Amino acid sequence: MSRRPPQRRTPAIRSDLGPVMDTGLSVRARRPVKQRSPYPTMTVAVAVVGLAAIGWSLAWEGGKPATQSEQAHTIQAIAAEEKESAPEREPTPLLAREGGTDIRLAIDPSQVTAVAFHQASGEYALHMTSLVPDADMALAAQLKAVPPLDPTAPVAEGVWPGLVLRLWRSGRGGMPDSAADMGADPGTPVYSPITGTVIAVKPYLLYDKWEDYEIHIRPQGRPEVEAVLIHVQEVRAEVGDRVKAGVTQLGAVRKMSDKIAIQLAGYTTNGGDHVHFQINEYPPAAEVPAPGES
Repeated sequence: MSRRPPQRRTPAIRSDLGPVMDTGLSVRARRPVKQRSPYPTMTVAVAVVGLAAIGWSLAWEGGKPATQSEQAHTIQAIAAEEKESAPEREPTPLLAREGGTDIRLAIDPSQVTAVAFHQASGEYALHMTSLVPDADMALAAQLKAVPPLDPTAPVAEGVWPGLVLRLWRSGRGGMPDSAADMGADPGTPVYSPITGTVIAVKPYLLYDKWEDYEIHIRPQGRPEVEAVLIHVQEVRAEVGDRVKAGVTQLGAVRKMSDKIAIQLAGYTTNGGDHVHFQINEYPPAAEVPAPGES
């Protein structure tokens, strides 16, 4: 009797694996592998290389290690270039003229409290010609403020559309036109009134008592005269700086109204704080005096 060959059983397919596919198994799609971008690493690498290059350039000058003074000079040169490349603001309006020098407001017109001309304390101060009309002083005394400008009054192009006070100082000779007080709140930016070069920046004591700064500027093309500003703090100007009228910031208005009685206070509500400006012409052999008075 012939024996039948044994039959092989086909294994049962598990139903818990899901629907049968071509391979006999249900395959879930693989989650896409997130590849990290090489750019962050590259950015860090570039930054490191750049910093290293800057450090190398500061540390080496002409193939030899740079001294600390040379490194400081390089840093100052870079800062000066950045300062010169900064965008300029619109210049402040014209206020006066002396000789061939245009004088602009040292304060942004939106922040001016009052402007007054008076006699300077020094004998070398030059007379300035105001381009702005005078205020009615009787009305100003009555209002305890600068009267508003008549809206129908003509104003020359580029000139400040305001009125200036004329204040007399007892014990001083001359007309009230050799010094200008430009009023503003303490901390208000102070801009150079003229174009020229800073020739001195130094602290002094006002009335031999109160700390203050004086900034001296040589007007462009006029080596025989110099302009002086006082009542300044947070000084930015340095000797040798080229400054542009109404554009270059020199510092900020210093608060003096809590220390001295200020004549301008009778026409403002902030105590009369201001920056003082005048232009001096000294004899060749004269010793330049300290400001001493506002």
